[in-house]
Amino acid sequence: MTRILFPILLISLCMAATAGRSQSIDEIHVTAKRLPNSLSSDVYSSISIGATDLDGAAIGLDDVLRRVPGFGLFRRQASRAAHPTTQGVSLRGLGPNGAGRTLVLLDGVPLNDPFGGWVEWVHLPPSIIGQATIVRGGGSGTWGNSALAGVVRLDSRSLEDKTLHADIRYGSKKSVAGSGAFEAETAIGTFSGSAHFSDSDGSFLIGDTQRGAADRRTARSNEGLRLAWAYAAKSGTVWTLAANAASDTFVNGSEVAGAETDTYGVSLSAVNTESGPGPTWETHLYAQRKEFQNVFAAFDSTRSTVRPVLDQFDVPVTGLGANALLRWPDVAGWIIEGGADIRFSDGETNERFRNLGAGFTRERQAGGEQLIAGSFIEGTKKVSPSTLITFGARADYWDQSNGMRKESNLENGSVLVDRHFVDRNGVSVNGRAGLQSDITSSLGVRASIYSGFRVPTLNELYRPFRVGNDITEANETLVNERLVGAEASLEWTHENISAQATVFRNDLFDPVLNTTVTTVPGFNPEFGVFIPNGGSLRQRRNVDRVETWGLEFDAAIQVTERLEIRGGYLFSNPEIASSSISPSIEGNRLAQVAKHQASLGVSVQPSERLHLSADVFLSSDQFEDDLNSRVLDGAVTANLYAGYDITESMEIYASVENLFDERVEAGRTAAGLVTLGPPVFLWLGMRLNY
Repeated sequence: MTRILFPILLISLCMAATAGRSQSIDEIHVTAKRLPNSLSSDVYSSISIGATDLDGAAIGLDDVLRRVPGFGLFRRQASRAAHPTTQGVSLRGLGPNGAGRTLVLLDGVPLNDPFGGWVEWVHLPPSIIGQATIVRGGGSGTWGNSALAGVVRLDSRSLEDKTLHADIRYGSKKSVAGSGAFEAETAIGTFSGSAHFSDSDGSFLIGDTQRGAADRRTARSNEGLRLAWAYAAKSGTVWTLAANAASDTFVNGSEVAGAETDTYGVSLSAVNTESGPGPTWETHLYAQRKEFQNVFAAFDSTRSTVRPVLDQFDVPVTGLGANALLRWPDVAGWIIEGGADIRFSDGETNERFRNLGAGFTRERQAGGEQLIAGSFIEGTKKVSPSTLITFGARADYWDQSNGMRKESNLENGSVLVDRHFVDRNGVSVNGRAGLQSDITSSLGVRASIYSGFRVPTLNELYRPFRVGNDITEANETLVNERLVGAEASLEWTHENISAQATVFRNDLFDPVLNTTVTTVPGFNPEFGVFIPNGGSLRQRRNVDRVETWGLEFDAAIQVTERLEIRGGYLFSNPEIASSSISPSIEGNRLAQVAKHQASLGVSVQPSERLHLSADVFLSSDQFEDDLNSRVLDGAVTANLYAGYDITESMEIYASVENLFDERVEAGRTAAGLVTLGPPVFLWLGMRLNY
């Protein structure tokens, strides 16, 4: 259906935009979506990817952002083939997990799921994004909870003098995708919108030597629509009202397993970039609603049959929030920023479990509410023409309430578990400070110290899950994660060359890890679950401390006007320094973290109309589990892109992902079953700009 509806929708948007342009009225140009980056952003490690590079890849946004070593989802898997709950963002290898420890914002509005913290990357095609900025480190800084490892700031695409930007493509595995954005300026403001869809048969998660008759491809279908109206008031304030709706259907490797997500949102934003006698400011109010359904399955020993083992048939989630930022440009020589934010989340999981072959015999309901509110103040000053200093402090109040877990017997309706957890709350205080100084016209130095925190998500507290025969239980007693970090950088720029090298140290206290409880098969009375042969039982638990020393390097060389070379490298080795709950894992490396990650890219324009680029990615060996007993082999993959401008408004292109069909190991079960990342993949497409 989407293959028919999307072209119709795209044509309708184009007609609407064209109609808006043809009216003989005074147009109101609306551009501000958020305040420019503050001067203090020069102190912290950040890297930006613009619209040209986003377009010149023809792959998912999360794949483009992997050009920044250390950026990744929970597992080495592209979002188009990944389970929704494994798409939390990791930076610098700081303990990847499904929730992620990185905040993702689109035009100032958080995109992290209110229940689980993950991000729906399939609803963020590069064609609707104008710029992506990755801020690494900095603790919570101005952003608070979820920004422990950093922030990914996304700005929606501005079409400037164009009316429509569209991207339609066809690819391997019977894949088809399309996305587009439009803007129409009228006398009462600017109307804009974007739409996207994709449909694919997908690839197999399991290699052909381990695959059985019951294995299926990871087919996926999704679509989304966002509409907005922006109005520039005479006071200089730009008001934007936006609404969005999206859906995603994912087949998780079998006829039985899969997930469905429906997402709805509305936001009201106001931005004033004209300070006059007072501050510039921005504020955002938003509401989100999600409906999630998910089924996990288990195969028999020959993978010839499969049965559902956990049916999360109803997981409703509501998120409400607001944030505000004020910036005073000159207070006794200081730039002062202050702000506040608040987010409320309410979610629960309704699920059936304990299927020993004759159907489900248990039902569970678990969930709760969460409130996080904070405020910050930060001052930045140029103490000399070459030196900048900044200081900031932040305080957050958090509250977890109405937590509950109820289990019943489906055969006779008897209640087996009826627990109501104690409400918990507290205050977290954090800060950061740094300096940036130009030693010479070409050489600069940065240094900073910071702290941050993260409150466990409702998903970590209350929702269990299962991957094959590996079971992971929730834990309502989890405490907040805390981070203390420091870093120093050298930055060098000379003519067409720019490079920076950063050394950092992060200590993560009470990180939430999937910790192995037992690998002994049979019924476990403590958790009331049955562990199959070759399986394991884990639980989300806080370990005492993880320490990380790291080195990251970024460089770009503009060899000629038409030739650019870029590269990056990250060394990160987070080790469990202390674990009172499980001393045997002390000294182990965190799961899903490769010591070495690197990227190398080349972009060249042989002629006015031809655009070529190539990217190579390296990831060394990493472990699947906290025991460091399951090794995932390293991999080197390559992507190619070629685009040709037929006219100023039309481009055709071809893109190849994983050019050499490299085997990328994304997961390994206790029984030795390996799940794989996407194989070689070809896209052929066309872009339009009118």
